[in-house]
Amino acid sequence: MEKKGKYKFIRFKEELSQESFTDFFDYYFIRLNQFATTIVKSDLLAEEIVLDVFLKLWENSKTLDAINNIETYLYISVRNKSINVLKKERKFHFDILENSYIQLADYNPSAESDLIEHEMFGALNEAVLQLPSKCKIIFKLIREDGLNRNEVAQVLNISAKTVDNQVAIAIKKIAEQLNIDLTNPKNSHGLMTFLLFF
Repeated sequence: MEKKGKYKFIRFKEELSQESFTDFFDYYFIRLNQFATTIVKSDLLAEEIVLDVFLKLWENSKTLDAINNIETYLYISVRNKSINVLKKERKFHFDILENSYIQLADYNPSAESDLIEHEMFGALNEAVLQLPSKCKIIFKLIREDGLNRNEVAQVLNISAKTVDNQVAIAIKKIAEQLNIDLTNPKNSHGLMTFLLFF
């Protein structure tokens, strides 16, 4: 997932054409829109924010060489714009880890997970929905949006250690919900691998 996005960004930087920008936009728009919605809790406002971020990127296309990681840059831009909009409109302090509405995708059995029963996915979905908001937003960025721990730390303006701690809390709470014994290292590693990397 990440390589494809970086390829499109490289192509966009090299060509600087409307077509390459449209491909680039299509690749990231839905994920960024969902991320903005978790912050501003409005689909319409989120869409405006994401469109504004892309417009600024297009307008400043001559400075693209200065961007090392486009995914992190886009998520941070959307985060900052979202929080600024909220501060301006509502005049209050916003904590992204406490005040976000996180909507997670439903997980359904796939070819890779033939061994796991359909009921297990239902239980997993329910366990993920019960996570505290900090865990849920970090889980979403890693599992659904494909960001790594350092990128998540940058996007949320927290330390990588905090990301690790929240992932550990998420794994523990999901294991409790699913009655999985984490004292067995095989279960612990297997659950973490399944939840975050498949």
